Amino acid sequence: MRSIISVLPILLSFTNNIVAEPDPVMIRLVDPLDEPEFYCVDIPGFRQNVQLQSPLMAHTLKRFGSADEMWTMDYPSKGQIYASEYGLCIQAASAEQGATLLLKEPSDSRLQCFKLTKKGALVLVDHPELGFAVAGGEGSKAGGPSHLRRDIRLGRLSDTDATLTSWKLVESADSWPE
Repeated sequence: MRSIISVLPILLSFTNNIVAEPDPVMIRLVDPLDEPEFYCVDIPGFRQNVQLQSPLMAHTLKRFGSADEMWTMDYPSKGQIYASEYGLCIQAASAEQGATLLLKEPSDSRLQCFKLTKKGALVLVDHPELGFAVAGGEGSKAGGPSHLRRDIRLGRLSDTDATLTSWKLVESADSWPE
């Protein structure tokens, strides 16, 4: 019994270093704009036609759990947004207004470090004035019967309408799309 008790602290120290991948979420624009089914952060293409090298876009919400719209927040490291189906993280092309959002191998690049603010802005940690922003105007037709798409880029929050920069995390099918 004494040997088990003496080994217990060592075993516990190993379990403290194991980090489980959190459950994925959909990143949904709060305002539906011109899309009653709402927009979410999306990888262009679908299933076998997914385009991992293309900039991300905002697209009509598909069903909850669609691999090209599911993201794991703060994984594999704090601030990273991970597409677990593809093993890639969202990375800004640069820390400048208008920069596209791409998928890249997880790295220590600060362009992969984002934070969701209390106001719902998804900002670069080192440049909190820059956040995910969908293009203004009307969405353009995309695949599917009623699907629309818009570009997503980094936008200067002070210069961009909050309806284009406010996001929420949809954590389950029970809360989808709300």
